[in-house]
Amino acid sequence: MVLATVLHLLAERGIAGTTIEAVAERSGVAKTTIYRHWDGHAALVLDAFDNVRRIPDDPDTGTLRDDLVELVTGLAAALSHGPAAGLWFALVDAAERNPQLAALHHREADARHAVILQAVTRGISRGELPADTDPAEVLDLLAGPIFYRRAVGGPVDRRHAEQLVARVLAAYKRKP
Repeated sequence: MVLATVLHLLAERGIAGTTIEAVAERSGVAKTTIYRHWDGHAALVLDAFDNVRRIPDDPDTGTLRDDLVELVTGLAAALSHGPAAGLWFALVDAAERNPQLAALHHREADARHAVILQAVTRGISRGELPADTDPAEVLDLLAGPIFYRRAVGGPVDRRHAEQLVARVLAAYKRKP
């Protein structure tokens, strides 16, 4: 009940507005009980994030294009729908000021990046991208537009993901 309350408050108020006092008031659980289970605000937020984190599976469809479409579509969905959708930007903001939340942010990013980097590396080894392709650069070119569109309220659907992947892959195939 406490973690569900934390998630609702995070979505409504962001990390700074999700105080232990607010959690206690909304959940009906005494502050002393919350402090007995969590060592402060950051620990409570970290635990709530851990309960909604969903690291994508490696699709390994056989083609880089299809792998990337699945992963980009999944990223767009994670940023747009579900229990964690409203939390990502709050986490990025809070990570600027709190070392524990910065560590959570880096852990989450690294786990999500690993799946995309693995798909790109696999695509390079199959000859679908030039051998000198930097997988981290491909990741940036794919994820950046998704985060931007989510931040400004633009649509992020499968069609958009397919177009984005096609443009990025085409840019690498046109290397001089």
